[in-house]
Amino acid sequence: MNSNLQTNYQSLVTDENEVPHESVIFHVASEGGKPRWNHVGDLDSFFRKIYTFHQKHGYICILLEESIRIVFFVLIFYGVLYFSKCIYFNFDEPSSPLYNKTDIHLSDLFIPPFTCAANCSGWGWLFMVVGVLLVVYKLYRLICTAYSYKEIEQFYDSAMKISKADINNVTWHEVQCRLREVQHEQQLCVHKSDLTELDIYHRILRHKNYMVAMVNKNILPLKHNTRFGEWVYLSSGLEYNLELLLFGSLSSPFKGTGTLREDYKKYSKRKEVAAELSRNILICGVINLLLSPFILVWQCLSFFVTYSGTIKYEPGYLGMRRWSRYSRLYLRHFNELDHEQKMRLSRAYEPAKEYMKSFSSPVLVIIAKNIAQVAGCVVVFFGLWGLIKEKLLMIDKVLLIIAVCGIIFYCTYSCVPDEYAVFVPNKLMHRMIADIHYAPDHFKEKAHTSAVRDEFSQLFQYRMINILEDLVSPVVTPIILILYLRHRALDIVDFFRSFTIEVAGVGDVCSFALMDVSKHGNHQWMSGGYSKADQYQQAEDGKTELSLIHFTLMNPHWEPPPSSNVFIHEFKQKVQLAKDHPEEGEANPFYTSLHSLSTLGSRYSSLANSLHQSIHQPCSSLVTPAFDSGKVSLKRVTHAEGPPYIAQAHLFTTTNGNDCDLHSLQNEFNPMEIRAADMSLSALYMHEVHHQNMHPNRSQEESGSRNVEAPENNGSEESPLLDVRM
Repeated sequence: MNSNLQTNYQSLVTDENEVPHESVIFHVASEGGKPRWNHVGDLDSFFRKIYTFHQKHGYICILLEESIRIVFFVLIFYGVLYFSKCIYFNFDEPSSPLYNKTDIHLSDLFIPPFTCAANCSGWGWLFMVVGVLLVVYKLYRLICTAYSYKEIEQFYDSAMKISKADINNVTWHEVQCRLREVQHEQQLCVHKSDLTELDIYHRILRHKNYMVAMVNKNILPLKHNTRFGEWVYLSSGLEYNLELLLFGSLSSPFKGTGTLREDYKKYSKRKEVAAELSRNILICGVINLLLSPFILVWQCLSFFVTYSGTIKYEPGYLGMRRWSRYSRLYLRHFNELDHEQKMRLSRAYEPAKEYMKSFSSPVLVIIAKNIAQVAGCVVVFFGLWGLIKEKLLMIDKVLLIIAVCGIIFYCTYSCVPDEYAVFVPNKLMHRMIADIHYAPDHFKEKAHTSAVRDEFSQLFQYRMINILEDLVSPVVTPIILILYLRHRALDIVDFFRSFTIEVAGVGDVCSFALMDVSKHGNHQWMSGGYSKADQYQQAEDGKTELSLIHFTLMNPHWEPPPSSNVFIHEFKQKVQLAKDHPEEGEANPFYTSLHSLSTLGSRYSSLANSLHQSIHQPCSSLVTPAFDSGKVSLKRVTHAEGPPYIAQAHLFTTTNGNDCDLHSLQNEFNPMEIRAADMSLSALYMHEVHHQNMHPNRSQEESGSRNVEAPENNGSEESPLLDVRM
């Protein structure tokens, strides 16, 4: 690491502007019988709870969920002890007291708890005492949760004027707007008169932004080279330990809620604090190793309780795919809330599933097909025999054979592809990139290869693989902590020092989360004229640029930093210039992206066609369907992305500056669909331009597109991101 990192930490305000950490969440003062929230001591926790309260549908749902967790803990913890000591499993053997009994009832197999406890050994009593202490601790946490969220409910009702009956009828954007209004009225944060959208996101996602940035810069040891290829590993246990070590413990780099320890900011202290962090990681790894037998047993029991019924009635559940934990960090934008990412990845689920289905091993297909035939014959044979001779089903292990062969048939037959299905991997990859937004450069060109398929499978895992990773986590996590993460301590310290910046009224945040193109833009992602970052300071895969566009779409009234604002306007101007030259054909990134958008399903296809029609046909020729745009149908309002409206300036505008095509789009599509399509088109366009920049000989040169003067932004209205005026 070179010495210039010493000056990378930048301070915008002095430390005295940071709100100190307090044990009381907020102070409530009454004025004329009306509660006021003058000062919130821990705004991070406060905003996170406001967000959680909204996303989890209010006080009752949160309390019910926490209570059920305690009930399940008691059932699992004490169920193990009771099942091991208090049930006559071998009631039909001579050693059982029920062996000679002629009339056995189900209740005879279970020993009453108090009778069983009287005969319990010392280890059993120790087990029960530990369980009681854990339950008491969980009940204490439940009471604290109930108290804190009751105050949040009062804040919703009294300050933001959102009743508990309306919590499911408002979007997060509306909650955020009302939260900003409360700041103007009651000064939740005493160091700023106004809270911007970015301030709120910083508070909620302070730690998450650091994790996203460390994954983007490959600081954390999550990728491992093995004899079978690269293995990406991030289990729930490892993720918990990482967050505990870096953000949640008394010895973590952060003190309080949002202040990086002073020693981490000084270049002269880097080796000293790195040694301290390495020692903490070692201690955490050793503790995990000592507790691994108990955690492993608990993981197995939790798996049995959680998935036993699902596997019985849906054997194919484990063969389904889901986005991995690593993908939720790798594919996440800076300043992207959980519900925004969830909805975005949900749209990418179907093309991702189809893409993985398009690959099949001929050897595996032959083996699976023949095993399925044998297993199916066994099931049919015993089934028909059982219909003729019912007593056959009473014979030992017959039902077991039928059940096992049925599961084998289902699992193996699902590996056999449809012989009439036609897959186009490259097109499916384009469809995925439109929503996942991030993909290595070789994914587009080599989407048809097994190497890309294997690499993508690390992001889109089988549920069975995900569960197995969690089951082996008690063993693997301490190994990664001790052998790998500990040796990255100096890199982590340098990362925190180099990429932490203090913001007035917010505290220390990851500088990548400011989405400042001049500081962290990537020269290969349309920010070459603005970015001053070297390879160490730039975000990879266009993370800064795409995050900036995404945040601007989700929060259209937000005012970006000057350099980022210029980038957004020039981005729109480049789209405009590309749109004005349709004769360039495949070399035109706008029309290539628009064509890719039309493959995203019926709704996106219709929207792309409407946009294409508005470009090439006069306004009077457009047909507007009879639809009341004021009655927008939204699914899962609490998970809606961005504002539930499109205001004065719009994402898709008309040719020649008219707005007739906008009305056509708004009448046919709701604002969420238009906004999602706009982000998809932006991502596709940026990937296409990036691809052409990386391979200049394969595309025509874009003349004059880098010398367009950016228009002035007065910040008084929404600014169109993809302004496609002719």
